[in-house]
Amino acid sequence: MRFHILIFTTLVFFTSLCIGAPGPSRKTDIISLYNGDKLTGEIKGLYAGLLEVSTDAIGTIKIEWQEVSKIESNHHHEVRLALGKRYYGKIEKSERPGEIKVSDVYGEHEISSLEVVEMRPVAISFKDRIDVYLSLGASYTKASSLGTGNLNTEISYETEQTRNALSGRMAVTDTDSDVTRSSKIDLTRSVWTDREDTYRIILGAYESNDELAVDYRFSGGGGLGRYFIDTQYSTWNGVVGLQVITEKSLLGETQESVEGILGTQYSVYKYSTPELHFKINFSLFPSLTENGRLRGNSDINLRWEIVEDLFWDITAFGTYDNKSAEDAQFDYGITTGLGWTY
Repeated sequence: MRFHILIFTTLVFFTSLCIGAPGPSRKTDIISLYNGDKLTGEIKGLYAGLLEVSTDAIGTIKIEWQEVSKIESNHHHEVRLALGKRYYGKIEKSERPGEIKVSDVYGEHEISSLEVVEMRPVAISFKDRIDVYLSLGASYTKASSLGTGNLNTEISYETEQTRNALSGRMAVTDTDSDVTRSSKIDLTRSVWTDREDTYRIILGAYESNDELAVDYRFSGGGGLGRYFIDTQYSTWNGVVGLQVITEKSLLGETQESVEGILGTQYSVYKYSTPELHFKINFSLFPSLTENGRLRGNSDINLRWEIVEDLFWDITAFGTYDNKSAEDAQFDYGITTGLGWTY
C-alpha cells in the first residue's frame, strides 16, 4: 500500500508532462562577448555561472557568464539576484558592458551581471515550467539472501510567485526472515514575499517506517523561510514553523499532536559537464503537546552526471523519534542507483 502511494503520486506528475506542446523557435536573442564575438540564438537559462544558448548552426552551447558582456532579448525572462530578489521582463540592450537592463511594468532596471544568480525564460506551458528527477536502484546478495530496492524522486513546478515541489523516497529490504520498508513523501509550496531573502512556506508530508513501528504519519503546517546564502553555486536556507500530525503505530495506536518545525538545507551545484549536485537537509520537530518528545529527519543526496541527463545517485537518510513505539529510536539507510532528469 505504501509503495502504491509513492508510485501513484509520481505517475500523476509524470502524466502531467504530456500537457502542453513545444512552442515555436525563439532564436532571436543576441549575446555579446568581451572578445567582440556575437551569437544569435535562444537563451535557455543561466545556472551556476553558465549561460545556455540554443543555436541553429552549432546546437546548444554553454558560455561562462563572466565572458558575456551584454545580452538582448525581446522575450520575457525571470532574473533572480542574490538572496531572492526577482525581476520579470524583457532584456533590453545595455549601454555598458557587464550590465543587463530588464524592462518590466515598473520601468527599466539596470543590474550588474555579478549580481545575477539565475536567469531563465518565462515559460508559458505547464511542461516548460516543470523539472523532474527520478532515481531507481536494486541489489541482491545470494550468500546472505539480502535484497534491496529503492526509489527516489524530486518534482518541482515554478511560477512567478511560487515554487511547488514534491520529493519522495522508498527503501525496501528483503531477507529470509523479514521484509522492512520505509517511505516518505514531502510536498512544499514556497511563496515569495516583498522582502528579498524571506518566503512563506506550506508543508505536507506522508511517512511510514517499519523499523520505528510507524504504520502511517500525515503532517501539515507552514512557516517562514529565509536564505542565508544564495549564489550561482550554492544556497543555504532555514525554515521555522508549526505543523499538526496524525499518526498510527504498527501496534494499532493512533494519536494527534502539534509540533514545531526547525529546518535547514544546504545545496552545492555545478552545471558544467559532468554536472554535480550535493544537497543536505536537516529538520527537528519538538512536540508542543507531548511532553519531551523530539523527532528529527536528515537527508543527504549526491548526484554525479555519467552522460547527459543520466546520473549516478547516492542518498543517505536518517529518522529519529525518542518516543517510538518500538525500542529503536533511530533508523537510517544508504541507497544508490541511476537517476534521470527531465
